[in-house]
Amino acid sequence: MDRRRLLTGSVAAGLSIATPTLSRAQAPVTLRFASATLNDVQHEYQKRFKERVEARSGGRITVQIFPASQLGPIPSMVDGVTLGTIDAFITATSFLGQIDPRFQVFDVAGLFGDGERTRQILADADLRRRAFEFGAARGIQSVALFLHSPNAILARRPIRSVEDMRGLKIRTLGTPLQIEPMKRIGAIPVPMALSEVMPSLQTGAIDAVISSSTVVSAFRYYDVAKQLTIVPTWPLIVTVAVNRRFLSRLPEDLRAIVLAGAAAAEADAIAWGRTDIEQAGQRWTQNGGELTTASPAFQRELQEQFTQATTQLMAASEALRTEVMFVRGLAQRV
Repeated sequence: MDRRRLLTGSVAAGLSIATPTLSRAQAPVTLRFASATLNDVQHEYQKRFKERVEARSGGRITVQIFPASQLGPIPSMVDGVTLGTIDAFITATSFLGQIDPRFQVFDVAGLFGDGERTRQILADADLRRRAFEFGAARGIQSVALFLHSPNAILARRPIRSVEDMRGLKIRTLGTPLQIEPMKRIGAIPVPMALSEVMPSLQTGAIDAVISSSTVVSAFRYYDVAKQLTIVPTWPLIVTVAVNRRFLSRLPEDLRAIVLAGAAAAEADAIAWGRTDIEQAGQRWTQNGGELTTASPAFQRELQEQFTQATTQLMAASEALRTEVMFVRGLAQRV
C-alpha cells in the first residue's frame, strides 16, 4: 500500500493541470493504451491497468489495449503518445531516448546490477520523481517504471564471448548505448522495431537479436534460432508514458483513478514478472532452444564496451551525465 501511494504521488507532484478538465457530464473517456509486445509483462500490465481503472471509474473510463504493435511500429507509437493520438504507451525506456537523452540512463549495462538490485534502485522515491519528468518537454508523463527482465542475445550459433559477436548483424534497440558498443565489438548493429524482427531472422537480414528472454519466448523465436544467452547484469527497463494533455484534461477524480491504477498495475506486474522470467526459460528449452547464462568473463567484456560508450555519450550530454552520476550514487546507498 505504501509503495502504491508513493508511485501515485510521484506522478501527481509533477503533473501540470493548467488545461481545462473534461466535464463530469460528458461521455465516458476512452484511453487508448499501446505496446509492442504480447503475452509478456508489458501486456500483463495493460490488462491489470484496464481491469483496475475501469472498475474504479464505474464505467467513466474505457481502456482499450493494443498489444503487439497493433497501432504501428514502435517509432510511430512514440510519436503517437507525444502528439496525443495514443493516450498511453508501455515501452522499453530505450525507445524514448530520442525524445529525452536522460532516458538512456536506464540502458547503461552494469549500472543497476542484477534483477533484485535493479528492483531496489527503481523503487527509490527520488529516482522516480526525476524519471517521471523525463520527456515532459515533449508532452509525456511517465506513470510507472519497472524491470521487464534481463537482456539476452539470441543467435543461431552459441554466443559465449565478445569474439563470437564479431561480424554478426545484430538487431539492437535504437539507443546509442546498444548501437555504439556493438560497433566497438566489431558487430554490425541493426536498429529495428520488434515487429520486424521475426521476418528479418527468417530471411537472414539479421544474424542475432538483443532482446529479453521473455519477449523472444513469447514470440516463439525458437522456431528460427535456438541459442539464447542471458546477461543478468544488463536489465531491460520499461516505463508507461502517458500523454500529458490527456491526463491534465481529466477531471480530478478520474485523474486520481488513472494514477492509482498505474501504481497498482505496476505492483502487480513486478510480482507477475518474476514468475514469467522463470517460465520463459522453461518454455524456451521445452521447445528445443538452448539457454545459457553469460559467464562472468563475458559479462566483464560487455561491461567494458558499454562503459566506454557511456563515457563518450556523457561527454556529449550533460543531462545524461547528471542522471548516470545520480544512479551511481544511489546504488551505493540502497
